[in-house]
Amino acid sequence: MTAAIARIFPRATAASVANIDAFITVALFSGLGLLLSLTVLVRDQYSPVEWF
Repeated sequence: MTAAIARIFPRATAASVANIDAFITVALFSGLGLLLSLTVLVRDQYSPVEWF
């Protein structure tokens, strides 16, 4: 992932590339968590099963 970031931002320093890489990791983790939560909420409307 670092090589792709360095290609997109050729004048970025190593520290800023590391910060961008960490931000992307956190953003992907949060996005997947939100998608999972939304899936559970949508499925809860259509299934008669008690989730919690």
